[in-house]
Amino acid sequence: MEKIPAFSLTGVSKNFLSRQGVRVNALEGVSFSAEKGAITCLVGPTGSGKSTVLRLLSGLELPDSGEVLVDGAAAAHGKISIGYLTQHHTLFPWLSTSENIGLPLEIKKIHEAERSRRVARICEMLGLKDAQKLYPYELSGGMQQRSALGRLLASDSLYWLMDEPFNALDERTRHQLQALLIKLASENGVSVLFVTHSIDEAVFLADRIIVLSPNPGRVEGSFDISIKHPRNRLSPEYGKLIEEVRQSIEAVIKEE
Repeated sequence: MEKIPAFSLTGVSKNFLSRQGVRVNALEGVSFSAEKGAITCLVGPTGSGKSTVLRLLSGLELPDSGEVLVDGAAAAHGKISIGYLTQHHTLFPWLSTSENIGLPLEIKKIHEAERSRRVARICEMLGLKDAQKLYPYELSGGMQQRSALGRLLASDSLYWLMDEPFNALDERTRHQLQALLIKLASENGVSVLFVTHSIDEAVFLADRIIVLSPNPGRVEGSFDISIKHPRNRLSPEYGKLIEEVRQSIEAVIKEE
């Protein structure tokens, strides 16, 4: 029996009207799938439609043509719980860390005692134990994104869409959260589709990398990453992959 992928696009095209009224061809004939329980990274130059792919999978946008599925169901139907995280943490400023993390549980009407227990466990897991009563403005950028990750965990979603969530962080914090994401995805059986401009980030995180070309966005190639976690950024094998992906993207840019 064929396995159902976590995310799949088949022959997907999408156009937009710009503010100037010009039609922009964002995606054309895009087809790819992402395995369940894997981290799949989308890379490519600006204008290759990476964020548009996430918006289609989240159901926020509809394709002009083609099929967009999450766990075998049409994304637009909203039948599958999906977590969505961008570089802007989207925490509610009037809620504390624990309240922000516990919001999905409150929406599901989970009893307060159980909600508190689960939030405390998530905070412990993410290094937020001493920040539970703090508000977003009192947290560093890294702690804000840890809180946003905690809210994804509390939602019990097994499908995460991530649009450059660590882009605005310093290098040390970014590396810490990349390692944390790998751990969380592995331990909780989460399927992740992760958009990044960073080749290093893609090679460090991904089980598979998909390269998109710009104007319009098309799939140009993919790389299956066989290096086991935790990955050593200083290893020759790691450096070789970095160079292969970089050359693939540079070739796409030259063809524009």
